[in-house]
Amino acid sequence: MSTTDEPGAQERKRGARDPQKRRPRRNEAERVVLSAAMAKAYDVDRLTIREVAETFDVSYGHARKLLLEAKVKLRSKRGTRPPAAKKAWRR
Repeated sequence: MSTTDEPGAQERKRGARDPQKRRPRRNEAERVVLSAAMAKAYDVDRLTIREVAETFDVSYGHARKLLLEAKVKLRSKRGTRPPAAKKAWRR
C-alpha cells in the first residue's frame, strides 16, 4: 500500500469526486406543510408524482411517501380502463 499523495487510477480517469450534497432533514411541521402542498398539486393541479417531485425538489420516492402520508388516493398509471377491458380482466 502506497502512502503517496498521487491520485489512483479511478481518480485519474474520472477526476476528483464532488463531495456529497445532502439535503437537511425536515421536522414534522415542515413535513405536514410540504405534504399538504404536494397533495394540492397532485389532486387539484393534476400533476403526476414525477412532476410533483420535480416541482418540490424531492425524489420520486419521497414525493410518493409524502402523498401517501397526506392520505391522497393515488391515480393508476394507466388511467381509466374501457368497460370492455374491465369485463375481460374479471374472467
